[in-house]
Amino acid sequence: MLDAGCNVGILAYEISKLGPSYIHAIDGSRSVLNAARLIFRSVETPHRLDLVDLADAPRLRALLEPSYDIVQLLAVYQHVDRARGDLAARRMLATLAERCSETFIAAARPDNLSPIIEVLLASRLRLDRETSSPMRRVKHLVFRR
Repeated sequence: MLDAGCNVGILAYEISKLGPSYIHAIDGSRSVLNAARLIFRSVETPHRLDLVDLADAPRLRALLEPSYDIVQLLAVYQHVDRARGDLAARRMLATLAERCSETFIAAARPDNLSPIIEVLLASRLRLDRETSSPMRRVKHLVFRR
């Protein structure tokens, strides 16, 4: 399982309780990744936490495992888009999709959904389900291989 843009790793930590075989959490902020490392001290599931600029395509490709059953990118796309531009955000998304063997979960505000859907469909993933979080005005998209 890959948690791209994991922040302090709370979701990956909770997923670790469900018994995945491996968790890989990545983020571009050293301080939040240090917090994630503290949280993950008690996690028995094999895991790896890496600092990486998600918009640095060559470094991201080199860092990722060949394949993940589940990839999650939750409320991260818009940050890469704002900081590095649309092309970098799309490239990051395509790179993550390449490594997804089964399920890709993305969450974003409605104004960021079009490029996410476009890139993931072009990566031969199919949209399986869409849910909304009315309190936060966020849509959750589940894609399958």
